[in-house]
Amino acid sequence: MDARLTPVMQQHAAAKRQYPDAIIFFRLGDFYEMFGDDAVLAAPLLDLTLTSRNKGKPDEVPMAGVPHHSAHGYVARLLEAGHRVALCEQMADPTKVKGIVPRQVVRVITPGLVTDGEQLDSRSNNWLAALEIGGATVGVALLDLSTAELRAAGFSDLSAVLGELSRAGPREVLTGFATEETASSLTRTEALTALGAALPLAAVRADSDLDPAQTSSELGELAPDTEHLDPAERAAVRRALRFARACNPGSPLPVRRIVRWDPASFLAIDTTAQAHLELCSSLMGGPASTLLKVIDATRTSAGSRLLKRRLLAPLVEVARIRRRLDLVELFVVHSRLRSQLFSALSGVGDLERVSVRAALGEATARDLGLLRDGLEAAGRTVQLLEQIEDPNLRETLGLGSLPELSGDRQPVITVDTAEELRRELDLALVERPPAQPKDGAIFKRGFDHELDELDSLRRAGTEHMIALEARYRNETGIPTLKVRYTRVFGWYLEVSRSQAARAPAGWRRKQTVAGGERYTNPELDELAERIETAEQRHRERELELLATLVSRAASQSEPVCALSARLARWDVAAALADVAHRFDYCRPEVDNSSVLEIRDGRHPVVERQIAQGRFVPNDVHLDIEAERLWLVTGPNMAGKSTLLRQVALTAILAQMGSFVPARSAHIGLVDRVLSRVGASDNLAQGQSTFMVEMSETAQILHCATRRSLVILDEIGRGTSTFDGLAIAWAVAEYLDEAIGCRALFATHYHELTALSEQSQHVANYSVSAQELGDDVVFLHRLVPGAASRSYGVAVAKLAGLPEPVLARSRALLAQLENQSDSPAVKHTRPSREHPQQLSLFAPPAATPPAHAHVIDLLRALDIDNLTPMEALQLVARLKREL
Repeated sequence: MDARLTPVMQQHAAAKRQYPDAIIFFRLGDFYEMFGDDAVLAAPLLDLTLTSRNKGKPDEVPMAGVPHHSAHGYVARLLEAGHRVALCEQMADPTKVKGIVPRQVVRVITPGLVTDGEQLDSRSNNWLAALEIGGATVGVALLDLSTAELRAAGFSDLSAVLGELSRAGPREVLTGFATEETASSLTRTEALTALGAALPLAAVRADSDLDPAQTSSELGELAPDTEHLDPAERAAVRRALRFARACNPGSPLPVRRIVRWDPASFLAIDTTAQAHLELCSSLMGGPASTLLKVIDATRTSAGSRLLKRRLLAPLVEVARIRRRLDLVELFVVHSRLRSQLFSALSGVGDLERVSVRAALGEATARDLGLLRDGLEAAGRTVQLLEQIEDPNLRETLGLGSLPELSGDRQPVITVDTAEELRRELDLALVERPPAQPKDGAIFKRGFDHELDELDSLRRAGTEHMIALEARYRNETGIPTLKVRYTRVFGWYLEVSRSQAARAPAGWRRKQTVAGGERYTNPELDELAERIETAEQRHRERELELLATLVSRAASQSEPVCALSARLARWDVAAALADVAHRFDYCRPEVDNSSVLEIRDGRHPVVERQIAQGRFVPNDVHLDIEAERLWLVTGPNMAGKSTLLRQVALTAILAQMGSFVPARSAHIGLVDRVLSRVGASDNLAQGQSTFMVEMSETAQILHCATRRSLVILDEIGRGTSTFDGLAIAWAVAEYLDEAIGCRALFATHYHELTALSEQSQHVANYSVSAQELGDDVVFLHRLVPGAASRSYGVAVAKLAGLPEPVLARSRALLAQLENQSDSPAVKHTRPSREHPQQLSLFAPPAATPPAHAHVIDLLRALDIDNLTPMEALQLVARLKREL
């Protein structure tokens, strides 16, 4: 310890040594101060004025501060920038401490361990991911401290981990290595680089090695839950728990169990497919253009988070999918019950996160008020559903058998709604508790006698003295008696000199003045002390009662979280039912068959963005044993990409347990949805559009199984015509012959349609259009057979290309079409040995004899000496001859 530092700065130095990679928020009175490098770093990020402590002296140090009551906003900005913040608090009341106030770090806030509701997205989990890399299995643990959820899984390699983490979207990733080399032969640096590239919004950190001797202490009471985990999964769990405990040294973690999830139990949707299908985010259309947005009609935060998790991880078990669909159907059929449920759920709020904040000891009075209101709404919700007597409906709702009804027909509630805690909170708290005690009263009058008395004293101390003065006058018969106050002597009783003899014997003389005598007595001394300290004692009593109430709420955190989870399941089912009812979705038939059949299917997002009734539905029928690969041709802008996406979205919705936008749907289970749609490049990694396209296609061909659903749009367009056609042809053949999965392949390479003549599993379909002169009308209707044209020039006209460019395009197109009839370039049918495509630079076709005279005339023409009239006459002559 540097002896030259003041005691306060020695405390700060100790905190900084303990947490060197965190910005220390050092509590000094009503401010959090930052010193040294922390202040220099944070001041510009937080728009603070950088000052200094001990300015002009040898021990001058940079300093910046923020008010402690508004610190959460500043903390959020530092977290967003990827920093950690350590809160170093005063551990005693400065007014009651002689000398230096003790201070210590009570919490380290990191992006993955945020629990403040104002810093969280209520509709998404805030995951901390911990990885264990280096063995045969890559262990993954996901911890959301704000909801007390902890999950673990094992993966075969790092690429599979990246796909799973893309679903979760963690804010922070801790990476540990069992050995120097990873299971996929990547070095530590390469593994961290890959994680950073795949998760650009997450803070990726290398974690320190695990100490085998600390296993029991790090796992704590959760050790029994890790017995069924493999070593890599257990190590990942240890890393997550160790980190969370180190960042919350003063609070027990609210996590009560570990859930192991098997990736094979869920439909795999990798990062690329999530982006292409715009499940939860959209680069072009904003949040309203995502599937999540159009199906999220939930009323609770926990319900919204559950819906997002289900969307990104649909099931592959038929029985579970059907149970979810049963619950959705219940709320579709019983629309009045759905409406009543929504009304009750609207007041639930975020029970889960508020309860966890109580378990962490962080809950404010306002949080407890939200917990009370949420439990009240939850009780109404459960009571509403408990009144249902139909045993089948009760079973679908997960309520079990019908309980005995009392004489007044009131249901016996079988779901634990934490009613006792709700009553305690309701008895104690005012209607709108403040966030801070200084902002107003927390407790109802009558809840605590001592608090009421202190409140009366601090609010009406003078009135109490006036009442005491009146009583003493009556008791002593001294009409001139007065109760007075001075800063020097405090409160006293003053009696005139002529009446001093009548003062009671128990009064103690305090001072003699010219006008009389001043006295005090035990009652006055006690009242004076109570008045003088009432404000402080009132605040202390409120904090004491608040701490007791928070502790009581913390003891009920587990059942409250369980109640929130049950409400979330009902909320999700009712929300999906509401969407199905309002937008005419149907219940899909989901089974283990090889069929994927959709009648009058629609794109759930696109149909919302166009005029009602304008979306053209289409039928799709894929069968692994029959037509499993559809080659879809047709004009640009006709809706090929929309068709591909809507089929994939329908399968995802069905397997997550939702109704789907179609007249009917039969979905044979899909294990993966793989997508290559749209053109893009990756400048940050130096990858061209074609390289990105080929990388994504390679990933599809490596990962696809016979049960997968693959959608491909315009494979090969990023390179030369012959190369592109050859690649597209080979990919289509591989999907059909080597993988044999259900697939939709949209292309402008019309030569590919010849594949249908070589394989019984390949079929040609096209999206129709109608020509009107030089214009084209897109009908968006899928019909059997290949398209005859792509109408590219017509689309260019719609896009606004200048007329000279369009005219030249038409001329070149006519030339190329003429070449296609020339023996020099004509081919009868594409084959895998000799696929061909028309070339702009192919040898010119022979000039028909009838046109030879015209060509000769044009070649001999002297343009420089041609008058306008002669030019017009020549054009008329040439037109007649042609």
